[in-house]
Amino acid sequence: MPIYTLEPVARAICAAAGYTFGGGIGQGTFKETYLATKADGTKLALKVLRPGFSPERSDREVDAMKRCSHPNIVTLLELAEFEHAGAKYGYLVEGYLGGGTLDDRMQRNLLSRGQVQTLGDELIRAVAHIADQDLVHRDFKPTNIMYPSDDAEAVVVDFGIVRDLKKESITKSYLLSGPGTPFFAAPEQLNNEKALIDWRTDQFAIGVTLALAHFGFHPYREDGEDDNQAITRVAGRSGPSAKFTQAIGAANLPVLGKMVQPWPVERVRIPSALLEGWRKQKDSN
Repeated sequence: MPIYTLEPVARAICAAAGYTFGGGIGQGTFKETYLATKADGTKLALKVLRPGFSPERSDREVDAMKRCSHPNIVTLLELAEFEHAGAKYGYLVEGYLGGGTLDDRMQRNLLSRGQVQTLGDELIRAVAHIADQDLVHRDFKPTNIMYPSDDAEAVVVDFGIVRDLKKESITKSYLLSGPGTPFFAAPEQLNNEKALIDWRTDQFAIGVTLALAHFGFHPYREDGEDDNQAITRVAGRSGPSAKFTQAIGAANLPVLGKMVQPWPVERVRIPSALLEGWRKQKDSN
């Protein structure tokens, strides 16, 4: 069971706002998330920022969320600061997504081709909007894709390591690897090649996510290899595995193969072309 160290702060925020405290529902690198319920029964996600977080990183997350307005992207309802026990804590309030995560669904069953085709459409529309704001999410993965309800469309959450292409990078150039979740990260993230990072970095992570959701294995993983070997193959730009190439051929998902190419220039160049190509797969199946 996770330990929620900021629970006293969350309880105090709820009490001050007139919310009913509902306990911890998630944790991330920079924040802890709690369920809060308004007097009218509306459920909210209260995210309390951890002490010692990077203020500049947090500011960029909030700015990104303010700039994004899309049904497949989480909505920021409130941003404020709260003083508790002599210390100040930043917090965010977002709409509560009660349908669980994509990871939850994958734990039960792999997605059918039709389901992954629909999910891809939703995620590509989300990343197209993010790209329009000159942002790179950099952390697309099943736990950051949530659902308001069982039959609702997917919603992208957690802009904690967002990259704003209009601003100078705050990732140190001497680091061997940039921010991200290695298992879903593109080669340019794993190798901290900041000049190569753009929306196609998110395209790669979405491709890995869709492959896992449908096939159950990483596009760069060969039979007999483990997850770390797949990450090493991505960083070394060895290209998708023969196993994956065969799988997308059998499933008639050629665009998925383009999405996870090792170099950004080999992936689909613009979001609108990716969405068009993705939808054509559905028509041709």
